[in-house]
Amino acid sequence: MMTPIFGLTVLIQIIWALILIITHIALTVIVYRDAKSLSQTALEISPLLWLGIAFSLPIIGMVVYWLMNYSSLSRRQAIVD
Repeated sequence: MMTPIFGLTVLIQIIWALILIITHIALTVIVYRDAKSLSQTALEISPLLWLGIAFSLPIIGMVVYWLMNYSSLSRRQAIVD
């Protein structure tokens, strides 16, 4: 017999899993679209490879993408300045 607490716990876990999946896919799509829109990405990595990196490691992949393309550490920023 299920208790109300058990049912609530399962519901919270399902909602949490859906949020994680949606966030994972959203971060992957954001990185891919941005890489596709750039004329030249860092180290000339293709948008499809960035998609793979962002899908495999969503948060870390997005941070690495940002560091390599938009932060003050990027080569493009150093060339422009």
